[in-house]
Amino acid sequence: MTADGRIPLEFVTAIPVPRSDTLLVVGDGRTPPAVGAWADVAVINAVTSPFAHVAGCLCCTGRGEGIAAALGDIFRRRATGGVKWFTRIVVLPPTGQEAAWRAALAGDVLASARFAICPPGPA
Repeated sequence: MTADGRIPLEFVTAIPVPRSDTLLVVGDGRTPPAVGAWADVAVINAVTSPFAHVAGCLCCTGRGEGIAAALGDIFRRRATGGVKWFTRIVVLPPTGQEAAWRAALAGDVLASARFAICPPGPA
């Protein structure tokens, strides 16, 4: 947890070493190895709409189906015991979609209240 009580959320480019206190969010439907070593794993499949970005970006689908809505549902299940308790989130977005996913989360009032999105690392 951060000092303000929000859950830290970090974007990564490769799946890190599993941690039992961490929720892993994976884009493009990729299932990581060692699923049981994480608090939970959320696999978000690509959008199949012809109007979606090439990599299946969820930023344009609105709160009903986007990354912010998915994390909102996971947050609710965490609060009600539907998933193991986690204190941090690691996100592996679809290739080329990190900026769009960051923008979708930053623009969502509930996601901003619940999650502290870590700044991008050095390029």
